[in-house]
Amino acid sequence: MNTVTTSTKALIAAGLLVIPTLAISQVEAEPTQAAEQAMAGDKVAVGNVAEAVFTTAIVGGQPSDFRSNIENSVAEVFFYTVLEGMTGQTVSHRWRHEGKVMAVAEIDVKNDPDRVWSSNKMKPEWTGSWEVEVVDGSGQVIDTQSFAFEAPL
Repeated sequence: MNTVTTSTKALIAAGLLVIPTLAISQVEAEPTQAAEQAMAGDKVAVGNVAEAVFTTAIVGGQPSDFRSNIENSVAEVFFYTVLEGMTGQTVSHRWRHEGKVMAVAEIDVKNDPDRVWSSNKMKPEWTGSWEVEVVDGSGQVIDTQSFAFEAPL
């Protein structure tokens, strides 16, 4: 079936029919870090930390308490995280005391979301500022949390 009418054909022949065209312009943009990594063949990890807390115990897969200040009489501190969108990655919890790396726990993420934790056995003399960095599968720090490990007042 011919959908072009006789009057449309006449207008086209007379050069009176204007057909709109889309103007295409070139846009220059700077590639993002993730795009540069992808172009270089680097692994680009995805996902996020939905929850991150320090606790003195894990009970039934959940933190028993939530701490930002921990007495130096506590023998072990746990770092509990809920990871989303990270299935298949190996994520690290990097424990630092006063900036020095004290331990690194590697965790294979198997679920989405996945509730995972690591722990660090503490010594009473290790007082001061502690932090744990969550490092994704591409080596990027995606979250950092801190706590104070101090003698009781």
